[in-house]
Amino acid sequence: MKKFTDFLVRNALLVLLLFLALVLAGYRSFVNVPVDAFPDITPKQVVIYTESPGNSAEDIEKIVTYPIESAMAGLAGVKKIVSTSMFGLSYVAIFFEENYDIYFLRQLVAERLSRVDIPKGWGKPVLGPNTTGLGQVFWYVLEDKDSRYDLKYLRELQEYLVSPMLKSIEGVEEVVTWGGFEKRYQILIDTKRLQALEVTFSDLIDALAASNMTVGGQYLRQNGERYLIRATSLFEDLEDIESIVVKSEGPSSVTVGDLAIVSEAAAPRFGAVSLNGSERVFAMVLQRSGTNAAKVVESIKERIAQIESALPSGVTIRPIYDRSQITQKAIDTMSSALAMGALLVALILFLFLFEIRSALIVIISLPISLAVAFLLMERFGISANLMSLSGLAIAVGMIVDAAIVLVENSFRLMQQRRDLSKIELISISVSEVARPIIFAVLIVSAVFLPLLMLDGLAGKLYRPMAVNIVFAMAGSLIVALFLVSVL
Repeated sequence: MKKFTDFLVRNALLVLLLFLALVLAGYRSFVNVPVDAFPDITPKQVVIYTESPGNSAEDIEKIVTYPIESAMAGLAGVKKIVSTSMFGLSYVAIFFEENYDIYFLRQLVAERLSRVDIPKGWGKPVLGPNTTGLGQVFWYVLEDKDSRYDLKYLRELQEYLVSPMLKSIEGVEEVVTWGGFEKRYQILIDTKRLQALEVTFSDLIDALAASNMTVGGQYLRQNGERYLIRATSLFEDLEDIESIVVKSEGPSSVTVGDLAIVSEAAAPRFGAVSLNGSERVFAMVLQRSGTNAAKVVESIKERIAQIESALPSGVTIRPIYDRSQITQKAIDTMSSALAMGALLVALILFLFLFEIRSALIVIISLPISLAVAFLLMERFGISANLMSLSGLAIAVGMIVDAAIVLVENSFRLMQQRRDLSKIELISISVSEVARPIIFAVLIVSAVFLPLLMLDGLAGKLYRPMAVNIVFAMAGSLIVALFLVSVL
């Protein structure tokens, strides 16, 4: 250890440059580490939705939900499967072990889901968004201040303008819309006309399906040029639907307009969203798993300013819930606790050591140890939240212990022995206390090992705090053994 300390002290400039690089890397990690209010305690899961309009819960359970559950039962890492069947909807949630990657799990589920045989007309199973129970980062309503537009038009603006622009933000997984009236084109069939004109219901459905499409016809070569051939028959207005020929006999033909009334309408609703007693169009932005909630919300706010410039006059986006507010409160709380703790430690150090140089050396170990902690946080994917930052706040008083012991012993030897050079005295001092310092840090870290062993909800809640304390203690040990002797 003495030779190693001699090398450090004699190459002080190299050591200082290395620690300067460490501090800069730690600051970069401090800026880039994901920020949230609380640790995500939701279990790792993949959700499968199947919309089956008009079908009862009992039939959906037998024909849709049970086959999906059976197909997912043998997947690797499955802990349990929970399902719910209700009118028009099947919901299946598969919970997995925590040591699996979520994208790998979604791929496994998608592969199994492609082999599930759901009868035609009973819906198509789809994977739910890659988010968690804490993924709701932003809620808003679409408001018309001048009361010029109805809820159906506001719903169209939300679905075809606002939602696509928000989904293009990095970190946004899904935008869920509620309220208003979902636009539909409805065909009200007159059954007596069907019988009188000898047209079946299937004839009408087949004619509608065959008429609303676009097909290609290769190309035509003429005069050395190539002309692409295509047939476009997509509906553009209600008259296009009414003019579809369902049955043709000789010179006369039967169209959809002869059999039914075609009109704009709204899809059947199961509820509404209101704010202060008035019905509104409401939306919720879901954050993708593992992304930085603070950056996602900041990007959402910037994009909303762009979206509002494209909305009609009088229509605005009014935020209802903003995750960044509670996140900022949590960060401010822990930041003030860290700053106050560091200030108290510095004051007490100066009062007890009563020597400015030694107090400054010990105080410098605080930010550098925290920089090491943030480096490790980014490396292991731990977000900065109320629990993880509380670990750093708890560790502030313990971070300086190793540096204090080394500084105190060095100053003691320099006062007692005048026959040796300062470099030799510092080397002797470090070799005397290095082993006790290492053992002391390991013992303090070992106290928090039981928290690292916690599983389930308690583990997700308390493990970030314990891990951060260990990270900070490791940083304090590195600073004490490598930097304090040089300083």
